Amino acid sequence: MVEEIAMHSSCIVFITDPAYRGLIDMHTIFEISSFLSKYDIAIRDNDDFSRPRKLMVTTLEQTKAAGCDAYVILIANGLLTSRFLQYSEGERLINTRGYFLLLYDNRLFRPELHYIWNRIINVVFIRRYNMYKHRSGERVINERIDLNTVQYPSRTRDITTTKYIDTWYDGKLRYGNAHYVSKTKDLHGNGLRVAVFEHIPAVTKASRDHYQQSTAANPKALGIEFELIRVIAKTMNFKANYYKPDNIEEERWGKAGDNDSYTGLLGEAIAGNADFILGDLHYTMHHLNYVDLSASYNTECLTFLTPESLTDNSWELLILPFRLNTWIAVLCTLLLGSGLSYVLALFYQRYIVPNLSEANACYSMKGVYLFTEFQNSVLYTYSMLLQVSLPRLPNAWAMRIFIGWWWIYSILASVTYRASMTATLSRPAIKVTIDTLAQLTRSKLAVGGWSEEGKEFFLTSSDQFSQEIGSKFELTENEDGAVDRVANGTFAYYENAYVLRHARAKRIFEGGNNGRNKSKKDTGSTVKYNLHIMDECVVQMPIALGLEKNSPLKPHVDLWVRRMTEIGLVRKWLSDVMEWSKISESLQNTKPETALVDLRKLHGAFVALAIGYFLGLAALLGEILYWKYVILRDPNYDKYHLDTFYKNNKFKS
Repeated sequence: MVEEIAMHSSCIVFITDPAYRGLIDMHTIFEISSFLSKYDIAIRDNDDFSRPRKLMVTTLEQTKAAGCDAYVILIANGLLTSRFLQYSEGERLINTRGYFLLLYDNRLFRPELHYIWNRIINVVFIRRYNMYKHRSGERVINERIDLNTVQYPSRTRDITTTKYIDTWYDGKLRYGNAHYVSKTKDLHGNGLRVAVFEHIPAVTKASRDHYQQSTAANPKALGIEFELIRVIAKTMNFKANYYKPDNIEEERWGKAGDNDSYTGLLGEAIAGNADFILGDLHYTMHHLNYVDLSASYNTECLTFLTPESLTDNSWELLILPFRLNTWIAVLCTLLLGSGLSYVLALFYQRYIVPNLSEANACYSMKGVYLFTEFQNSVLYTYSMLLQVSLPRLPNAWAMRIFIGWWWIYSILASVTYRASMTATLSRPAIKVTIDTLAQLTRSKLAVGGWSEEGKEFFLTSSDQFSQEIGSKFELTENEDGAVDRVANGTFAYYENAYVLRHARAKRIFEGGNNGRNKSKKDTGSTVKYNLHIMDECVVQMPIALGLEKNSPLKPHVDLWVRRMTEIGLVRKWLSDVMEWSKISESLQNTKPETALVDLRKLHGAFVALAIGYFLGLAALLGEILYWKYVILRDPNYDKYHLDTFYKNNKFKS
C-alpha cells in the first residue's frame, strides 16, 4: 500500500507511535522512487493536542510547505489517532485531499468524528483478522487483512459507513486494483445540502420558485452562483438540496457569537450543515478561516450609495447668463460710457455753447442737459443698455455720434444677455454628486453598512480618508431603511455596486408606479434626493462559491468554475441578473428634458424684485429719518421759506 501511495505522490509523511515505528522499510520505499521525500513524526502515547509539542507542529508546517499529500498513520490507539486528526485538520496542517493509510479502529467512526470522513475521503483502512483452520487435528493460523474505505457522500449525517475494497491474503491482494479512486468526479446522484442567501448578483429572489416549487424552467434570472451550482450538480452528478437558514435575512453571512460560534452562512458551514454556501462570499482571509472558497468567478466593486442633489441656483438667475469676467467687462464699459457722456456734455456746455449765438446755443443745448450730471449720465447710459429710449436725443452731433455707437454696443450686449438667459432657463439643473472618498469625508453624511468586516477594513487601512470613514462607520441591518436614509440626504450606504444599482432601479420603478397611481395610493414618501453610486471603487473584491472547510469537492468545483468563467457563461448570467436594473435606469435616462420654465426657475426674478423693494423701502426710511432728525432740527429751517433754506444750504429741489 505504501508503494501504491508512492506512485501518486512525491512526498510521504509517516505518523507512528512506538508500537509501529520500525514497521516501514525505508530502503524499499526509496528503491521505488529516488525523488520521494519522507517525513517522520513520532507520536507519544501521552500527547496532548490541546497543547501540542512545538517540534511536531513545526514538522507538520514543513510538510505543508513542501506540498506533501500522502500520510501513513500507524497508531495503535484509535482515540489518539482521532485526536491527532481533529487537531491537524482544524489547524489546516494536513492536506485533507491527499492520500491516507490508517489502521482500522471502531473508535474512529464515532458520530462526533463524522465530519472528518466528510473531508478526508481518499483513505484506506487496514483491518487485520486471524483465521483459524483445523486440518487433520492440527490448528493452523492464517492472517487476512481487509482494506476498507469510507462511503462518500455519506447517506446519513451522523453515521460513517465503510466500504470493502480488497483483501490481502496468502501474500497477495485478491483484486489488486487501484485503491485510491476519485470519489468526487461522479457522486452517483447523492444529495448535497446547499445553504442559500439571496444576494444580488449571486442569488435572486426568483430562485425560490426553482427550488421550493421545483419549477423546471424559469424565464427570470436566478443568479450567478445559483446557475453555477446547477451546472456543477449536473456535471458531478449530485442532487442539490437547497434551503434557507433561519433568520438569514438578518444574519446574512454571519456574526461571531459566544464560545467561538457563528450565525448566518458561516455558522451553517462551521456546524457542517451545508456542503455549499451561496451568498456572494468575499474572497478574504476572514472567510478562509471558516470555509473553503472556490476559484473566483467575478470581481465586484464595493462602493457607496450616496444622495444626488440638484443645484438650486435659480436665485442667481439675473447674473447666471454672464460669467464673472464678462460682468466685470460690462460694468467697466458702463462706467466708461457714462463717464465719457458726462465729459462730452460738460465740454460742450463750457467750451462750445458760450461761443455760439443765443439762438444756436439754445438749440444746441437741447438734450445735452441729460448728461451734465454724473448720476443722470449713469442712469441714461444704463437705460440705453437695457434698450430703453432717451427722453430726448441731444442736438449736439458729437453726443449723437457717441450715443449711436453706444446703441450698437447695447444691442449686441442685450441680445447676448437675453439669449444666454433663455438657455439658462431651459437648461436642466446641474447634479451635485459624491464620487470620491475625499468628497465623502468632507460631506456631513453618516456612512455605514451591515458588515463588521467592512468597518474593520476601513479602520485598518493606511489611507487617511478610509480611516475617517471607518471612525464614523455605522452598522445597519435594515437595507431598506438605509436606502431611505440615503434618499433623504443623510446617509451613505456601503455595498457592492450591483446591489446598489438594483436598489436604485427599485426606487426608480416604485417612483414611476407611484406617479402613475397617485390617485390610488398615497405612499407618504419623504424622498428628497435621487440615488447616486459613487464612481470611485473602495476595493475590487473577488467573489467565490463557498464550500465546507477542507471540502474534497473543491478541485472539481474549481475546474468547472474556471471553465464556465472562461467561456463567458458568468458574464452572461451577470447580464441577465442586471437586465431589469439597466432597463429601469434607461427609462429614467431617456426621459426627454422639457424646456418649460417653472416657478422655481423664476426664483431669481422674485429675488430681484424683493431686493428692489427692500432697497426702495430702505431709501424711503432713510429720507424720512433724515428729514425728521436733520432738516427739521436745523435752526435755519422755515417751512414758509423753503426756497431760501435750500438755497442757503445749497440744496436743489
